[in-house]
Amino acid sequence: MLLDALLSNEQNKAALVRLGADGRLPHAIILEGERGSGRFTLARLISAMAVCRRSGAGCGECPDCKMALEGQHPDVEVFAKSGGQGTLTIKSLRTINQSVATPPNQGRRRVVILRDIQDIAQARTLNTLLKVIEEPPEYLMFIITVDNRENLLPTILSRCLLLRMELPSPEECAGRVQELLEGGVGAQEALRMARLCSGNIGRTAQLLSDTPEARVMADALALSKALIGHERYQVLRLLQRYERDRAGYRELLCDLRVIFSQLVEQKYQPQDEELSALSQRLTALQGIKILDIIDDMSRTGQFNLNLPLTLTRLGARLTGAVLG
Repeated sequence: MLLDALLSNEQNKAALVRLGADGRLPHAIILEGERGSGRFTLARLISAMAVCRRSGAGCGECPDCKMALEGQHPDVEVFAKSGGQGTLTIKSLRTINQSVATPPNQGRRRVVILRDIQDIAQARTLNTLLKVIEEPPEYLMFIITVDNRENLLPTILSRCLLLRMELPSPEECAGRVQELLEGGVGAQEALRMARLCSGNIGRTAQLLSDTPEARVMADALALSKALIGHERYQVLRLLQRYERDRAGYRELLCDLRVIFSQLVEQKYQPQDEELSALSQRLTALQGIKILDIIDDMSRTGQFNLNLPLTLTRLGARLTGAVLG
């Protein structure tokens, strides 16, 4: 089955197969899930189902399916904040509004994928498409991928089928990541990172590769160890690396949240030897305080703040939570 390419998400896949087989795939679908959870993979698979002329559930073998999965189908357009076939802007969405009267070139339907609606400003641009989402041509389908449904306006939410992405088990995740990296990482290391990422395949693969994101995660792990080890100077030194890197700072906060969430969990359900040993040096209350600080700094980080000053404040608050 076409959707077998996606791990986990059994309820979502069953619902989509049922709708596709009955010819009732909805005209607008929202896929909600964290980055790396497979939401864009599922969007590609749904687009193949929509354009397939052999089966309502998608055969996965015809030229239409293969072209859709490879991102080459003329009736599947992708719009994202950056990259892809188009840029997600008010101008591009107005272009969609003007062009929806054009029927598919060769598939059964025409599909527009709006990828990575990550913040409220982007989400509000979708209101440009409200009328066409509300009353689309029979052949038109929208697929919207989002981090959090709360970023979307109720006027958009109420007109779409919402599917929440499910993460596979760490063991399944580790196996898939080893396939993706073609054996370039050992089984134990893949499983350790999969546990840290709670089964998020995209995130795990990214952090096991030589990428800027992997280096930020390495800093986040070093920072966590320095905090728990009461190494105040090392904490400040690691944070200073991000004084001119706002994007890296946001990534660092995300990674710190992942790590401390796992450290708190490891206190009650030990799974990873290294993380469990680290968590024993941290009280549950300290872990919760640090998570609250990270969430607060993430919210304030949405504004144009003085980054060196923000990092100094973050370091003081984090060390204060551990040292008391």
